[in-house]
Amino acid sequence: MAAVRDYVRPTESPKPSIKMGLSSQKTRSSQPQLQTEREYEQQIIALLAAEDYDGLELAARDARTSRARIVGGVWQLYDFYDALCRPPLEQHVTEADWNDYVETIKRWNSARPESATARIVLAGTYAGFAWFARGGDYAPNVSRTGWKLFGERFELVKATLLEAARLKDKCPYWFELVQTTALAEGWDRSLVKETLDKAIAFEPTYYHFYREYANYLQPKWYGRRGETQRFGEQIANRLGGDDGDIIYFEIAGVVACQCQSQKTPLEDLSWPRIQLGYIALRQRYGISSLKLNRYALMAYSSDDKVAANQAFAEIGEDWDHDVWKNQKTFEDAKAWAASQ
Repeated sequence: MAAVRDYVRPTESPKPSIKMGLSSQKTRSSQPQLQTEREYEQQIIALLAAEDYDGLELAARDARTSRARIVGGVWQLYDFYDALCRPPLEQHVTEADWNDYVETIKRWNSARPESATARIVLAGTYAGFAWFARGGDYAPNVSRTGWKLFGERFELVKATLLEAARLKDKCPYWFELVQTTALAEGWDRSLVKETLDKAIAFEPTYYHFYREYANYLQPKWYGRRGETQRFGEQIANRLGGDDGDIIYFEIAGVVACQCQSQKTPLEDLSWPRIQLGYIALRQRYGISSLKLNRYALMAYSSDDKVAANQAFAEIGEDWDHDVWKNQKTFEDAKAWAASQ
């Protein structure tokens, strides 16, 4: 927490007020044609494969300073790290794949010892490797070995984040990895809230901070029923307008989880406000497959057949595994929306 409290930009420059909302005017005007997630990630992965470390540093710096988005409103900076903090394989990733990939990122760190970006990517890679060891099952079902590796690898995450904090360049994603660590280790609520406050002060327009905190507040982690929903409403009202509605949609996406075969209602959430957020997001940034699938799931969970049917028609067969978990659940929801 000492590092969190001390983590500030080395040269303070004017930052947008939170009242400016979740997108800056610079982003809107300088990037009229947004890239898709796949397009952007392919470019970043290609830079790493070519060991073009200068290109990677330039891409990270540009994403930080421009606050640019990709289609669907995700921060380009978030997608930069998301592309690099895991092996570039679609499926069936093994322990050996992860070990090899850690060595790949270590080579970048060795070649650029003063790079905070390289350190943050290494920390994020350790975090992904830790969750790989744990697996996605419920806590009682995680093996003793899985828990041991999970803990050991998050110790590496923390050590690497501390190294990054001592370097000149500072980055919003550093705070997001601290939030990930807090979730993994079950930090005290007061420390998690303090981390959020420090993160927002560092970069108030980086909406991913709010999603991480909303996830921490879910009952399946460390919150109580309704806390995530109340937090979403509080932040949405604080921002107001389209920006508030968009963040409401984003936080609702944290709550919406098709973890079971039966339909799960979106308790304590306003479906009309979710729809407003979706419309505002789509108008501002276009819509990605991920966000479209999330919207379809929320329409399904809210018993809105008209909205769900429209979303499923647009999705076609491009269903998202992270949203639906399996094809049968997707097909069942799609059939429900089309029924009379």
